[in-house]
Amino acid sequence: MPAPSFDEFVEDKSLFKNKGVLSPHFVPETLLYRENELRSVMRGIAPALRGQRATNMFLYGKTGTGKTVCVKHVLDKLMDRKSVNALSVYMNCRVYDSRYKTLQKCVSEFQPGFAKTGYSFAILYEEFLDWIEGENKDSTPKHVVIALDEIDLVKDLDSLIYSLTRSNDDLKKGSVSILGVSNKVDFKTRLSARSKSSLCETELVFNPYNAEQLQGILKQRVSDAFKEGAVTDSAINLAAAIAASENGDARYALTLLMRAGELAEKKSLKKIEDKDVEASRKAADEDAAFEVIGALPVHQQLLLYALATLPQDARYKKLLEEGGEKFYFSGEVYEQYRRISKRTGKDARTARWFREYLNDLEGAGLITTQQSGKGVRGHTTLIKPAYDSRKIKRVIDKMLFSAD
Repeated sequence: MPAPSFDEFVEDKSLFKNKGVLSPHFVPETLLYRENELRSVMRGIAPALRGQRATNMFLYGKTGTGKTVCVKHVLDKLMDRKSVNALSVYMNCRVYDSRYKTLQKCVSEFQPGFAKTGYSFAILYEEFLDWIEGENKDSTPKHVVIALDEIDLVKDLDSLIYSLTRSNDDLKKGSVSILGVSNKVDFKTRLSARSKSSLCETELVFNPYNAEQLQGILKQRVSDAFKEGAVTDSAINLAAAIAASENGDARYALTLLMRAGELAEKKSLKKIEDKDVEASRKAADEDAAFEVIGALPVHQQLLLYALATLPQDARYKKLLEEGGEKFYFSGEVYEQYRRISKRTGKDARTARWFREYLNDLEGAGLITTQQSGKGVRGHTTLIKPAYDSRKIKRVIDKMLFSAD
């Protein structure tokens, strides 16, 4: 095999024209199938352009239903107006997950010259209000919309909501409004009665996309993301159908196509077809499964690890092949689980708990079980991992044994 050269990578053989168009962070100029939601959010923010306080709004919906892109789209339109008194700031609460960080972000966004490090919340709060009232460099009062994406992740949420809503009582001029985004409709149960009473918010629910809408979204992005003719219509329709069956998640549909393109490129293919989308789906399912594995209790991880290591253990040959698939006897898996537990310094649980763990792992889609039939003496449970044993082993190795 010839030595690798940059020439083979520099030469443009990519199926992609602009992969960033498939990113969940990309905001298209036209947001399909969300006209009503866009109008509702714009209506709530419009008072700021009239020198009045915008409406507090909360947007709910499952992942991939267009909440974030809708908010960003509206805020971009607001900033395009170049208003001196109607302003906004967007922040992801996975990063800005406390009242202090949120206010610090607001100050740094609107007053980048203010030395914010080390100041108390009270000083930041007063500085922010002074700026809103126009007491610093100009006399123009500001009407600020603070967009908080994944707002339910804020640790001291009640304090944040109360501080932001009650700031309007401390302002002589200008205003502060909240545009909250959450996957959890019930997140407000964490709020105290006083915070709820000060909100007076409008709520908007984003319903999942159907297969036809997802097709439209994918076709819109494909024309900008891929070179002409790189994606078959059948592949687009399949990705849309798969995503529609998975709660109507547009992000998932876009990710399926992006990964399908990457897989096709690795094989030096010139078109993305159904088989590439199916391979992409399998890879995405594995990624999701491995996230689930990371959240499992330790003994369930140990049991799964025991099952994953059986094919590599010469002592265990009592497997049963069904249609080319290898199932292991539950007794063999349990004995391996006991050995692995001892090796990690943990006491293995009883056979009753072992059966409970099997039920939990099957419910999570990580293993498949079936009862033994003809050709097997006695009555036992047959078990096989739902994903590649070597990959499962690598994932748990890193978590339990600090393997590289």
